[in-house]
Formats: sequence, C-alpha cells, structure tokens
Amino acid sequence: MAIRAAAAIRRLIEGRKPGEASVPADSPSPHPPAGGGGRTPYPEYDVMAPDKWAHDWDEKTRRLVLDRIVNVPERSFFSEGEFATLEATCSRLLPQADRPPELRIPIAPYIDQRLASGRGNGYRYEGMPWDDEAYRRGLAGIDETSHAMFEKGFAELEGGQQDEVLAAVEDGDPTGATWKDLPAKRFFKLLMQDVAESYYSHPAAWNEIGFQGPASPRGHVRLALDKLDPWEAEETQPLPREHREVPEEQHGAASGQGGATH
Repeated sequence: MAIRAAAAIRRLIEGRKPGEASVPADSPSPHPPAGGGGRTPYPEYDVMAPDKWAHDWDEKTRRLVLDRIVNVPERSFFSEGEFATLEATCSRLLPQADRPPELRIPIAPYIDQRLASGRGNGYRYEGMPWDDEAYRRGLAGIDETSHAMFEKGFAELEGGQQDEVLAAVEDGDPTGATWKDLPAKRFFKLLMQDVAESYYSHPAAWNEIGFQGPASPRGHVRLALDKLDPWEAEETQPLPREHREVPEEQHGAASGQGGATH
C-alpha cells in the first residue's frame, strides 16, 4: 500500500537532520550529491557534476535539465485551496522530511502544469472523467473525507490523520458523497502516478537513485547485466535488504491490475 510505503520512507529518513548537506560550489545545480536527501546507495553521486555536465549532454539536453530546476511552474490550474490540499497530499505520499525546505523537489506545481496544459496519457479508465475533472473532484473528495473523519480540511490535519484519510481513499472506501460517482481507487492510482512521475523527473531524484539522466548524446556502451560504464553511478552504501524488498501483499497492486479505456 502506498500510504504504508510512505510511512516507511519517513521512518527511514528520521535519522538525518534537515540542512546537513552542503551544496558543491562547482555544481550548476543547487542540489548536493545524493540529491540532498537521506539514506541512498549513492551518497556521492551527482548527475550534474562538472565532468558529466560537460561530456554527457549536449546544449539542448543541458537546457532541459536546468529548466527543471530553475523554472518551477506557478499555480495556474488549481484554486488556492485546491493547491493547498494537493501539496499536503504530495508531502504525505512522497515525504521529503530529510531535505531542507529549499532543496525539496516540487511535485504539486508540475501536476498543476500538466492539467493546465491539457496533457494526458492518451487514455482513461472506464468510469473515470478526464484528468482535470478527476482532480477537482478528487481533491474535493479528500477534503470531504477529512471533514467527515476529523472535522477539518485535509491541509489542517496532523500527518497521521492525513495518512488515515489517504489510506481510506487508496482502499476504495472513503466517506463522502464525491466517491459515489468517482472511483476512489482509480483516482488514487492517477494521483500516485503523477506524484511519482513529477518527483523522479527531477535531477535531485536522479542523484538519489543513481540514474544518469538522458543518455544524450553519450549513450551507453556496456549493456550486459551488472556492467556499468565508467560514468554511471556505483552503489557505495547498499541499503539493508528490508528496504529493497516489496512486501508480498503489494505485488498485486504493483502489477497494475485492471484495464484502460482508450
């Protein structure tokens, strides 16, 4: 379950104090190696280190990567209240308490931007409205469930209470009239997909997972299993096994059961 996994991430990063990491002076990115986060197998990896910056990418790729960091979209689709609910939701689904506020990866602004631009995946599930309507109704439903459970709006709740609300949505049985017409599980999957996509499209997240970013123009030479090119990240701090394995009860959800309507 995603809510339970997010809680595990918070437990994993509790040992690091915000603000510990320093920003290398010679990096074009404000994010330090490992993305400014807590535990990672790649504590020294920096996808925007000077050698990679100069040799891995052409000018067009560098512009696109840098744009992701410096040009965070302003709110243009959601109302102020909707956006506050979305930001609070994102912070529970993909917690970043191990990063100081200025180094946290923006998630909600990119969801807002996608909906404002009308971009989608080219399909929607049967019974689901188009994404823009699904989000307006879904965020209203989260607030509705929050009021029913705790007599407060979602953004006003404590973290544990927010988790309870989101777990009810994820499980598909939340309180509230909104969910009679909007499939809660389907909305949660849409939301979780956008949260993960927005997070892992950021160079700081690439540092965290040892991803080298767009392979343009250098590409890859050593393609065999367990073979790395010299410019790829190597694990220097492997995570304990319990943080690598997916619990058995999550296997069905991870397989993406169910079909889409094109």
